[in-house]
Amino acid sequence: MSPRAFTRRLINGAWIASCSGHHARFTAALDHVAEVQSGYLFKLIGRNAQTRFGVKHGFSQIRSVSEYQNRVPITLYDALHQEIEAIGSGEKGVLTADRVTLFQPTSGSSSATKLIPWTRSLAQEFRRGIAPWVFALYRRKPKLLQGTAYWSVSPPTAAPRTCGRLRVGFDHDAEYLGFLGQRLYGLVSAVPPAVALCNDMAEFKTRTLVSLLADENLSLISIWSPTFLTALLDHFLTRPEEILGALDWHESRGARKRTEFLRSNLGQRRGAAFFEKAWPNLQVISCWTHGASEIYAENLRRLFPEVEIQGKGLVATEALISLPLYEDQEPVLAVTSHFLEFQDPAGGRVSLAHEVVVGNTYRVIVTTGGGLYRYRLGDLVRVTGFIGEAPCLRFVGREGNVSDLFGEKLQGAFVERVIRDALAHQGVRPRFFVLAPAQDGTSKTGYALFLDSEVIPDAARLTRDLETGLAESFHYGHCRRLGQLARARVFQISHDSVSAEAIYEQEMLSRGLKAGDIKPVPLDCKSGWERRFIGQFVA
Repeated sequence: MSPRAFTRRLINGAWIASCSGHHARFTAALDHVAEVQSGYLFKLIGRNAQTRFGVKHGFSQIRSVSEYQNRVPITLYDALHQEIEAIGSGEKGVLTADRVTLFQPTSGSSSATKLIPWTRSLAQEFRRGIAPWVFALYRRKPKLLQGTAYWSVSPPTAAPRTCGRLRVGFDHDAEYLGFLGQRLYGLVSAVPPAVALCNDMAEFKTRTLVSLLADENLSLISIWSPTFLTALLDHFLTRPEEILGALDWHESRGARKRTEFLRSNLGQRRGAAFFEKAWPNLQVISCWTHGASEIYAENLRRLFPEVEIQGKGLVATEALISLPLYEDQEPVLAVTSHFLEFQDPAGGRVSLAHEVVVGNTYRVIVTTGGGLYRYRLGDLVRVTGFIGEAPCLRFVGREGNVSDLFGEKLQGAFVERVIRDALAHQGVRPRFFVLAPAQDGTSKTGYALFLDSEVIPDAARLTRDLETGLAESFHYGHCRRLGQLARARVFQISHDSVSAEAIYEQEMLSRGLKAGDIKPVPLDCKSGWERRFIGQFVA
């Protein structure tokens, strides 16, 4: 073992050792889920009994889980509008006794962005889920100890940096890992954390790629959407000489020798064969593999046939719900992180974690140290089994009219407002419209507005207005800047033969809907409408 490999092993080992206690407590909790969950809840409401929210809902009088459920209704983000404004203005003790240190942004239902309060307690809850996963992964893949890692929780954004007196968003992704994790991660990271502060997306991709390609010891890639990685790799394959030229000047030892090696292999190999040569020690790629990400995870498997593509658990901005603990099991519920409930989407019946039924699909309801109480995430999960008393969960998708191919999280109400505003600017009164995914002719997927209107005065302006409006959504703009999504386009439907409404109806019937239940929606999650409608792209 080389001195550098030995050093990496020591640093990684220290990090993993710091995770061992969380792993032990988590695995022990799997057999006592009811007790662990109720204990967490009573500790949380006791700590926050004197907050504005706690006083309003009588936290100090709650003596049972059922009483908590009776006193606190299931809620959505819009119901917290006043509280979030008060926190942003500097008011203390609104939702939590803990000080809110920042807001973490995510998508809203009818607004562009939700701002989630971040507290020390919430940070600890995330760590109680992340640490067991990291410990289990490195123990199962011991070669990871000798390598470097690339952790990308969220790429750079152009989000507002402050809301009132609080900043918005982490400065860099390693903040999720806690104080010690941040320090140790920086020593074995393939990509310097400072790269995440780069605002220019092309430069961000180039600097990330140069760092990754310079590192033959890369052993772990942890991302969210698989398209994030494929977009990076596409960036390299479209301009290899530019990237390799920049690599010549990389600060690492032997950069020019590394460049020569990669350039010689690039001339002989493309795609999977090249990346296997570039990163011979790559063991694991961790990313979304379920829901809409499934087909894109398969693309990664074809690019990296010898690398394990590990599905992440369900991790939202608001809460960490599940984690991949065992290789042959779906992600298991993060029972030591938050208080979790599960609601039947049809009947509304609420079950506790140990009460859910294998095969059933549920809404996820969370109570967290960040001040969310019985908060409905909007995610649907299906129970696939149990480990002890803890359910194993497979992510099914987002509830309601939501399109989330790459993490853009477009919601129907928001999309409808954007489309109607764009059409109103030109006085267009359409017969029919729907926004849906469509390929742009280069195999890249974007969104297209399928529009039945005899006249479109200015198709180019309509397209610009549509794109600008959609980019108000935090994550849509995010994905566009990353190159995961193509630009929005407009498809003008011809009504010379079968009407757009009739074609739409036939498609919905084929999906199993009853004729009387079919109602056109502004947003459809499935692609292929350009093959169903008669017409053409006009912009």
